Amino acid sequence: MLLTEPGTLARKTLFELLTDPADDRDALYSGLAAACPVHRDASGAWMVSTYRLSRAILNHPGLSTRSPLVAHGLLDDDAGILDMMLFQDDAAHDRLRQAFAPLFSKTRLASLREGLRADLGALLARLPDPHRFDLMAEIAQRLPSMTICRLIGIDVAHAPDLVAGSMSAIRLISAAPLRPDERRHAITQTMAFMRELEAHVPAVRELLRIDSAAAANGTPRDGELTPHQLLVNVLLMFIAGYGTTMLSIGNTLAHALACSGLWQRLAGEPALVPAAVRELMRVEPAVHLLFRYARRNVELDGLTLAPGDVVAIVAAAANRDPAEFDTPSQVRPERAHNGLVFGAGSHGCIGVALARMQLEVVFDTLLARMPGLTLESARNPRLQEGSFRGYRTLWLRNGAARRGK
Repeated sequence: MLLTEPGTLARKTLFELLTDPADDRDALYSGLAAACPVHRDASGAWMVSTYRLSRAILNHPGLSTRSPLVAHGLLDDDAGILDMMLFQDDAAHDRLRQAFAPLFSKTRLASLREGLRADLGALLARLPDPHRFDLMAEIAQRLPSMTICRLIGIDVAHAPDLVAGSMSAIRLISAAPLRPDERRHAITQTMAFMRELEAHVPAVRELLRIDSAAAANGTPRDGELTPHQLLVNVLLMFIAGYGTTMLSIGNTLAHALACSGLWQRLAGEPALVPAAVRELMRVEPAVHLLFRYARRNVELDGLTLAPGDVVAIVAAAANRDPAEFDTPSQVRPERAHNGLVFGAGSHGCIGVALARMQLEVVFDTLLARMPGLTLESARNPRLQEGSFRGYRTLWLRNGAARRGK
């Protein structure tokens, strides 16, 4: 087990800890908060794994999502992705968030639910073999892209091409360590994808009720977005809405089926699905790390940060902190809260309700149609891309079908 090996933490960087195939990630996350709540890795980055301190960091105004390397000209941003709300702070972040908030209103999400159910039904109807299938390839890699296209006003027929073009952009925001040549290639591919995406921006602009003339000439009035700000945040909506939900569908389904009796319990008590989805996401989040950078001297609960210090919140470990969660590795739908799945503070995920709705629809539908679903565990390799974790494939067997939703 990783944490019991002498010197393991001291000699490894954070990404070596997360990507070494010889390491047991579940053991790491289950024991990290108690064994090593705060640690400075071999690269100098701080790792924080307790729930309380992680939440305090995410809420602290002295920490930013924007790397100080940018201000010193040490990080290329030719694609302009730093104009995403993900990398903005204070008033600039609030303005971008408010601009895109109408996409996630209760009314708008309610209008998407039936389309989501219909899309999922169509995907299930087209399964090559309804008794044995790869959930990732047939459902998880398709349904979220269709849903996010509907959300931002793009014809779902474009979803496969948009997914294919977005992979480099996902790498850029994943915090994966890239060699200079890899980063340059990812930037070039992302810029090409943005040119493709630009054709779809007018539909999004209409949804957001942004003045087309003011946005097009690049000199917006207060509160309006420049064409690039609009474009790059449409890119963020697509890759965040697609990528993390895709991984979450696989992670939560796999864990639900691996927990003895849980799938059968949910089939008999479907009202538990929303709470179970939240709890499964706590134990198996898609995003394992959340990064912050100190803007000034910060001291929190004994942790002293200097300007420029990097803090990696190991959310997957904080979500299993025994000081916050009783029997943290167990899935208990009745828990009062579900950790840091969607972050916290001003940068908490804007699409929380949409992500949960998609997972709930997937669970409701599969529980009704496939109550006998089981895992082919030996055939399901894991995927780690920077701070993102999921499944490359998730082969399932449908042992007993039922007519339903």
